[in-house]
Amino acid sequence: MSASSTQLLNVARRAGERASEICRAVLSGTPMSLEKGDKSPVTLADYGCQAVILREIAAAFPEHHIVAEEGSLHLKESAGEEGAQHIVELVSENLGEKVSFDQVCGWIDHQGNEGAEFTWSIDPIDGTKGFLRREQYAVAIGILKNGVPYAGVLVCPNLPVDLNQPDGPRGVLYVAAKGEGTTRVPLDGGKEISVTTNATDLNACRVLGSVESAHGDPNLVVAMMEHAGMKGGFVRYDSQVKYGILADGNAEVYVRPRSRPDYRENIWDHVAGVIVAEEAGGKVTDIDGKPLDFTLGNKLVENRGVLATASVEIHEAAVAGIRTAEAAVEA
Repeated sequence: MSASSTQLLNVARRAGERASEICRAVLSGTPMSLEKGDKSPVTLADYGCQAVILREIAAAFPEHHIVAEEGSLHLKESAGEEGAQHIVELVSENLGEKVSFDQVCGWIDHQGNEGAEFTWSIDPIDGTKGFLRREQYAVAIGILKNGVPYAGVLVCPNLPVDLNQPDGPRGVLYVAAKGEGTTRVPLDGGKEISVTTNATDLNACRVLGSVESAHGDPNLVVAMMEHAGMKGGFVRYDSQVKYGILADGNAEVYVRPRSRPDYRENIWDHVAGVIVAEEAGGKVTDIDGKPLDFTLGNKLVENRGVLATASVEIHEAAVAGIRTAEAAVEA
């Protein structure tokens, strides 16, 4: 029997809350960072988060397919005895029961059944560099139904509940499902509210981009803003928190150009954020205005970058601005 959105989101929320506890526990000390083959960092928190998330999913929906960023092989090869003991202690404390290193690795590697109706797209810590800087990062739990974003939970443990009060409470969880809207939930308790974004004033548009220049071309973003007449400012944040900020009405555009011609986006970097933004009233495509195709494996192989906006009107202006900016570079 097909799972309901309520059943899916209950599991996703529980998993996301567990993962946020691991993130905060690790940041209370000095995070242990390991280097992956592509030179990107990964921490024991990444592996611990993926273990507790996939444990929740496997227990509730063992047949559902899983696409997740991490795998246990690198952990086994790189963590050493100290790291292995540390992650076992981390996960055991989080779950309230003693677990083994083999159990942790088994949960990390759980994949379910390929071809299932539902595929969970998991980034246990999106924005690991932001996490290590104790700035912005997200736990991204996206759910595809037959290849289309259907539901998701985006946990932002360090994002201010109110961006206008940066020294106030931090920790926000965004929950969304197809046709049901997006809800913002303070992670440490507080009022849950539905969020919407439907701005149309181009002149006031605030644009979000990545902290890491390697994630896109900031010069193209600035040129797009100039050509489209967007004068609200350009602010950079790590991770999928940008989708949450847009859904919250605290920005109108998020653009992620392709960093190099052969680069393709990983689906776990976007599924949760896409459903959160769309259900708040936003529009998400690639930078050419083409729908994102999540049916072709782990990467968006037929798409060029990603563009999320607060409304159709702003989206059209952004696509035109990118096209004009790129044409000017080629001329």
